Amino acid sequence: MRKSTWKNIASLAIVVVLALPAQAQTQDPATAYSNGKVLLQQQRYDLAMAELKPLTQNGNYGPEASYFYALAALKSNKVDDAYRTLLQLQNQFASWDGMADADYLLANVLFEQGEYERAISKLQEIQGSALATDAEGLIRYYLTRLNDRPKYEQLLKRFNSDKTVAQVFADKLVGGWYRAQDRQTLERLVQQFNFDRSRYLSKTALTNAGFEVALLLPFQLNQDLAQTARKNQFVTDMYAGMKMAQDSLQKQGINLKLYTYDTSADTMSVKAVLNKPELKQMDLIIGPIYKSAAKVASRYAQQNDINIVNPLSQDLEMAKGLSNVFLFEASVATQARQAATYAYQNFTPKSAIILFESAKEDTTFAYHYRQQFLKLGGKVKVYKKFNSAQSSATATLFRGLNLQEVGHMAVFSDKMTAAVNATSLLQSNARELPLITYDKWLDINQITLRQLDDLQIYFVSPKHVDKQSPTHTWFKKTYTNKYGLPPSQYAYSGFEMLYYFGQLLNTYGPQFNQQLSTSGIQPGVILTGVGYTNRSQAGQLQPDNQYVPITKLENLQLTVVNPVQ
Repeated sequence: MRKSTWKNIASLAIVVVLALPAQAQTQDPATAYSNGKVLLQQQRYDLAMAELKPLTQNGNYGPEASYFYALAALKSNKVDDAYRTLLQLQNQFASWDGMADADYLLANVLFEQGEYERAISKLQEIQGSALATDAEGLIRYYLTRLNDRPKYEQLLKRFNSDKTVAQVFADKLVGGWYRAQDRQTLERLVQQFNFDRSRYLSKTALTNAGFEVALLLPFQLNQDLAQTARKNQFVTDMYAGMKMAQDSLQKQGINLKLYTYDTSADTMSVKAVLNKPELKQMDLIIGPIYKSAAKVASRYAQQNDINIVNPLSQDLEMAKGLSNVFLFEASVATQARQAATYAYQNFTPKSAIILFESAKEDTTFAYHYRQQFLKLGGKVKVYKKFNSAQSSATATLFRGLNLQEVGHMAVFSDKMTAAVNATSLLQSNARELPLITYDKWLDINQITLRQLDDLQIYFVSPKHVDKQSPTHTWFKKTYTNKYGLPPSQYAYSGFEMLYYFGQLLNTYGPQFNQQLSTSGIQPGVILTGVGYTNRSQAGQLQPDNQYVPITKLENLQLTVVNPVQ
């Protein structure tokens, strides 16, 4: 959130003294203060706090240093530290002319602590100041995320004259919370605050409260069930997962209405569905799955300004040039880049051997991996294609590798021949050399999990599910009780996808694109994480999921080595 004092940081020049560790320098207060603000601007929050902490008791720099220290603490999720510092600032420097900024920041901290009533009360103290508009935005920002209806109703009662509190509640009512007994409350709010009656009290608004989601999936209901049941099991599983997400969201007061449409790879059937008038009223479209049909639907969504999610594609071409088309999965290119980034950041020396199967997906993966590794400053000593069907030539390639001064090896093939040759090489010559590959190696029966555990092998695992987590235990039990079968990977994806985008709809509405560009990577409920921004391109919305779990066996348990921060 914007604050007037914080804006002053942007004009600072980077001082030369920052090239040295802060602890190693004896600095005067002015230098430490300047350094602290520059470090804060650079988002190096812990270093900024270290510079500013000694100045919080300084007579000349105390108020500003305390404020910026608290801001850095909040940015680095040290909420309690920020709270203590702001209270100290208010007690020791009560006459500071920037106290309105401190009050605003304190309200932000209180919201983060779940102290909604205290936060709103604090913001009401700065009404009439230059920060009044920002205060209203901050209230709206946090209240839209408050899905505890009883708690919200208490706030509405406590702040019955606050227009922002009332309007967000009215938005939540027509967004899914509305019940017949809410009519009187909604009418009172519309009259008291002069809200738009057509938005909140029209028959359409109250009948359609909630969000409408179209599912364009190949159910193939017009074909023989005996012939299509097994072939389309993945669709059934995905839909079952979505229904569970719908139930979970409903319990939080988020009402999603799912409309199913049977679409196949045939573009004519998709066009027929898209010609239905009700499709233009949808808040979100999920599907179709097949490429030709998905392209038709993507163009339709773009023309009608509706966001669309492709549930299974890993092809970035599906979203090329289309700002409202999203892939729920990470594309092959993103998987490769994220894996290369992890390797560069964690393995030394910064040199690699990259071997890859001649299949198109493997060559594409290797290409993007190599490009990213070179871009970051790494060196590629070997970059070779092979064909596992030629077992003798493949074995010769691996035996002839020089592993001296190599930081890691990357092998992109899901074939048994490649996996066996790579692990044999490492077992014989370089047991500590890191290797990155696909998680499909975990399913190759010719290699035991113990062998993989004993080596430094890292797996690109875009669909990783932590099966030891309590949420997975809950999901598996609930799903099995409901459907009589354990959940498949498609059931996990269906649940996570609808739950994630359902939360976005509830928080931001159907046009959530701008907010999605700043929301970062979020932990998943079942999957490890979901997000559409890349740390290296902050604020730039990406069309595919940017979080790619990298896993490693530790004591025969698969562990994520790059968890969501």
